[in-house]
Amino acid sequence: MYVVQAGAIYRFQHGSFTQVTADDGWTQPAAAPGGSQLAVVRREANYSDLYLLSTTGRVTAQLTHNSVPGPVVENNHWSFYPRFSADGATVFYDYDPKDPYNPYRVDLTIFSSPSSPASRSSLQWTDPNEYTGGDVYPVPLREGGIVYTKYSIDDASQVHAQVWVQKRARSAGQALTAPELGCGQPALSADEKLIAMVCNKGSNQSAELDVATFDPTTLTMGSPATLVSRQLVTAPVFSPDGKTIAYLAPSAPGGNFQLWTVNSSGPASVRGITSDLGLDATSAPVWLGG
Repeated sequence: MYVVQAGAIYRFQHGSFTQVTADDGWTQPAAAPGGSQLAVVRREANYSDLYLLSTTGRVTAQLTHNSVPGPVVENNHWSFYPRFSADGATVFYDYDPKDPYNPYRVDLTIFSSPSSPASRSSLQWTDPNEYTGGDVYPVPLREGGIVYTKYSIDDASQVHAQVWVQKRARSAGQALTAPELGCGQPALSADEKLIAMVCNKGSNQSAELDVATFDPTTLTMGSPATLVSRQLVTAPVFSPDGKTIAYLAPSAPGGNFQLWTVNSSGPASVRGITSDLGLDATSAPVWLGG
């Protein structure tokens, strides 16, 4: 398993942590199929880029070049939340296409690009609702399409997160969850039969980790069951066999984020893995098979 703390990536294996990159702004790693390489965000002061790293932390390629020459930092771009397609040939990610009339409006949009650094082509997948922050957390489906988090603003100026699904690039898509549930950060099991998500139900103080069945053929979801509640839950990920979900949450109110696990079905059995770390709450763990 790979986790992030203070701009460095660590490998957690056999009960111990090994630092695999320097403390140099690394965040949000994602593994290629088979775990042969990682797509990782490197965050700078005024922009971020996507890189390919070996599993030992060596940079093998830079996929984006978001720093625009010149003194106007508003022209720079941001890339976040990379995820490989099932065949490893494509990387889905968030990017901020600029509003020519308002460079300060940043609504992240999901794009895809070939994972080969030789290609500079990209494809826009989503059209975010304006002034919401955009569409985030893309999860590519094996047969095409993506699941992700979409934000909207209601008539009372309240922002709502929903788990959303699209079959094709730029299609309208459809919601899998209701706005009032405030669900986002979707994660799929390897067989795509279970979907996990974080739902806050309008709260800014706590959230719950829910899991539901998912049908990738009909793009429908069953009724969610709550596995963890009354915690500041974030960043869920399934184990390779789908039986366990790892997530991040503080062990006490106001504390740093720690690593936890819980069974994905049956009686919820929460287990704290760490107690004294400060893990990056925006970086979901990367859980690879042995």
